[in-house]
Amino acid sequence: MPTHQTITPHTIHQTTAWFNSNRVAIVNISGMLMDSRGGLLTSGHNPVSDLSQTLRTIAHDPRVKAVILRLNTPGGTVTASAMMYHDILSFRRKTHLPVIASMMDVCASGGYYVSCAADYQMAYPTTITGSIGVIVQLFNFHNSLKYLGISAPAFVSGPNKETGSPFSKMTPSQARIIQGFVRQFYARFKGIVEKTHPLVGKADWPRLTDGRPLTGQSAARYHLINSVGTLQDAIALAKKMAHIQHASVVLYSRASHGSGSIYAKAQPIKPMGNLNLVNIQLGSAEMAAMLHPQFLYMWEQ
Repeated sequence: MPTHQTITPHTIHQTTAWFNSNRVAIVNISGMLMDSRGGLLTSGHNPVSDLSQTLRTIAHDPRVKAVILRLNTPGGTVTASAMMYHDILSFRRKTHLPVIASMMDVCASGGYYVSCAADYQMAYPTTITGSIGVIVQLFNFHNSLKYLGISAPAFVSGPNKETGSPFSKMTPSQARIIQGFVRQFYARFKGIVEKTHPLVGKADWPRLTDGRPLTGQSAARYHLINSVGTLQDAIALAKKMAHIQHASVVLYSRASHGSGSIYAKAQPIKPMGNLNLVNIQLGSAEMAAMLHPQFLYMWEQ
């Protein structure tokens, strides 16, 4: 499928002020966050690359005075979430522009991680956010292969080389290795949240970081976000933080969107529903992705 290779601005609300070129930029971050192009459960773009390219484009546009990250994502891989988080921090240090995270239907786990890089986090009361934690889902066919009389011998250089293999029984030593990774990635996630949210009560941390999802209203009450508010509220705040009264609202994206409302072309979250592995056609890349262990900052609905 052909795609636009450049990020271009599309005005979705034109300021009526004369001789005013100020812009508030909206950047979409949606779907599963992973450093790859498409796949079984994702769209045709690489979200890490898209964000990086979009921020570079905005950084070279002197008319942009503030940026809104419109987030609608259940999260994604540990590394992709961290990459996007650091790209936003680098953008803020380079441009000194205010960045507001505006959470839509879902901004959970890795999506929440990414939003922590913004100056301000705002969500709708009904947004699902939080879900601070790590999950790795492993598939194991050891018993099924044995039942079918199929063997899958592997010749390895050490007893832990097969850690995470779907074709061999996991040993206690291998389970400890996987759980160690989970604890390490969780500690990194929790550390970032604690550093960027000093108003959270000490007694609330264990409950707020046990992986549970929260509504935007609850997240605001516990100070995991700054406030509840609409996208319109986020735009008004962006102007206030940028010390400007008037600005056009501009969406930076690959596709041509044309004029419309500030809600136009918001990308939906692709559902992670049940997969019929009998009828679905899976290529080698999709099968490899399913069988290869992935450490995720993700809320699995």
